[in-house]
Amino acid sequence: MVTTSLILPQPVLRDFIHYYSLCKSGFTHVSITSPLFAHHDTSICFFLSGSPVYKTSSETVGKERIHKVSLFGLMTHCAGSITVEGNYETFIIEFRPNGFNKMFGIPAGSICNTIFPANEVIGNCIEHFYEELLRVTGATEMASLANKFLIGFLNRQKAVYFNDGITKISNQLLTSIYTNNIPQYAYQANMSMRNFERRFVEQVGTSPKLFCRLLRFNTAVKFKIIDPEKSWNQIADECGYYDDMHMIKEFKQFANASPATLFKDNPWYMEETFTTIEQPPF
Repeated sequence: MVTTSLILPQPVLRDFIHYYSLCKSGFTHVSITSPLFAHHDTSICFFLSGSPVYKTSSETVGKERIHKVSLFGLMTHCAGSITVEGNYETFIIEFRPNGFNKMFGIPAGSICNTIFPANEVIGNCIEHFYEELLRVTGATEMASLANKFLIGFLNRQKAVYFNDGITKISNQLLTSIYTNNIPQYAYQANMSMRNFERRFVEQVGTSPKLFCRLLRFNTAVKFKIIDPEKSWNQIADECGYYDDMHMIKEFKQFANASPATLFKDNPWYMEETFTTIEQPPF
């Protein structure tokens, strides 16, 4: 069984970071394989224990070990799977849609559909932060270290402190699972359609329309994990799919599997438990 603790960052970071999470197995030795299905966010994963191995979806490419601190860009398709052997413990920084671009100034489109050693993109400071994480044990302590690390980054890049149209709209999309009228979003952002889509790809990593589809797909997965008794028919309706076949088609595109097959092949999803940890605001 995997327990995931979710921690909000300090308020000053909430325009950039969605949350931190600490995922731990309940046993000293496990073998967990998780598909890298399409996902709408960018994240940095710190593998604190266990030996992660990445396998691409191509049968012609073998397995390879991934870096202990890896940057995962937004994924528009299933990119294979990751298997972790040993005492599974992973700390994750999950960015808001354009949070990584705002914080580090790196075009999100350039890291889309890719897994990088994080130090190649951010610098060796991320390795020092990893060593600090290894010296503490609890989710709250790790989140406090992450706050300090990321605020230090922001203090060196004060130009990111502005709330432009892409920030407003991309964060607004997180609260809605329906694909609304994209021209209306451009209007709300006070941009032409062409400029809105260009800047959205630069800051978020993909087009607004595809981002909405990725978000809806991941919301459907989350709904099933949180409430396993909920039927796929209910989930399709709540997530705004036209019908069951519409949802199945998107699952096959984004996960290379139907909803039922995805969860049958990954039974540990149903055993995962979530805990939200509140932190002091300062």
